[in-house]
Amino acid sequence: MPWVAYRSSTAQLTLRATWYELQDRLAKLSRVMEENLGGIRVVRAFAAGWHELNKFDRASKHALELAHERTELRVNSTSSMNLSFFISMGLVLWVGGNKVIAGEVSVGTLASFLTFMTILQMPVRQLGLLVNSFARASTCGTRLFQLLDLDLAIKDKPGAEPIKITEGTLRFDNVSFAYPSAPDRAVLTNVSFEGRKGQTIGIVGPPGSGKSTIAHLIPRFYDVTGGRITIDGQDIRDVTLTSLRNAVSVVQQDGFLFTTTIENNIAYGNPWVREQRIERAAESAQLHNYVAGLPAGYDTIVGERGMSLSGGQRQRLSIARSLILKPAVMVFDDSTAAIDAGTEQRIRVAMKRYAQDRVTLIISHRLSSLMHADQILFVENGTIVERGTHEELLGKGGRYRTLYDLQLRPADEVQLGAAQ
Repeated sequence: MPWVAYRSSTAQLTLRATWYELQDRLAKLSRVMEENLGGIRVVRAFAAGWHELNKFDRASKHALELAHERTELRVNSTSSMNLSFFISMGLVLWVGGNKVIAGEVSVGTLASFLTFMTILQMPVRQLGLLVNSFARASTCGTRLFQLLDLDLAIKDKPGAEPIKITEGTLRFDNVSFAYPSAPDRAVLTNVSFEGRKGQTIGIVGPPGSGKSTIAHLIPRFYDVTGGRITIDGQDIRDVTLTSLRNAVSVVQQDGFLFTTTIENNIAYGNPWVREQRIERAAESAQLHNYVAGLPAGYDTIVGERGMSLSGGQRQRLSIARSLILKPAVMVFDDSTAAIDAGTEQRIRVAMKRYAQDRVTLIISHRLSSLMHADQILFVENGTIVERGTHEELLGKGGRYRTLYDLQLRPADEVQLGAAQ
């Protein structure tokens, strides 16, 4: 038993280390498989099936090698324990047999010792399996608690209260921001603007200028590193996250859809909403006619991540989902990029009645999406370099006018030539 206890302790420590490493390798294997399945269209489009298969094989073999090593450790540990049992049995027979011959003990006493040794055999063998199971459980538990014990980067302040919406005025007050991964690189610097109920604010600028970062700061996906963001004078860091995110709706370019029905996806933010409101939201997003033509209508399953829908249909469904919440602030982060101009125009007309009671932010690379805005902000290198209405910015002849000429001037000239 002392040898079994020693061997069990050393084996448990070794197996725990190998289990931890094996978990990491299996995680890498799962990531490779998930990327291959999620990006199957890209893999097929570039005929990269063999490359991805080889990458999966390498990750699989890397994990399998350690699994074999772990199995060898477990088998060796169990074998040594079994060997110690048989050695002990042999010693009992040798010593006990000599004592029986010498008349010191009876045959019955020796038989009792052998019986007890046989009974002890199974627990000793099971101890090897128990050690392996304990090592695996402790390793998995360690990884689980490492995740559960992570401190939330964004959380409610002590004593935070729900946000109170009165006028729904959104204000950026000298907001600066840098991502935690690169604290020395400012993404936004001293950004200030204000949006009141019924106003539409357009944000445009080159890629990487910080437009989407503005959208992510309003619902507190990140906290600002300088300045503050307020809604009706309330710093969004001082209110509860749940109430803030119920008051702010962000429609992203690549809206995530769940593997469920169209109706459930639209009603995701409010599962108890009436069917009439779901249909009205779909009509405003110019999706109702398409859904009504499906055999199952709103009960149609969209597939994993909405793969059965086109890019424009997924964006329109995301817009309809945001309209269900009736938020005080609506942010459209390039959410019409995959929608044709005609459908976008109809969505814009239908959205007017929703925009009357809330602040609307439209972030887009396409000027036709935001020319109607009450105020347009041109963002470059994390700062607002131009602001004003469409006509005012055209009159300044700055960056906005240059972008306008690049996008829309050729179309105007073609139309003028056709009219002549």
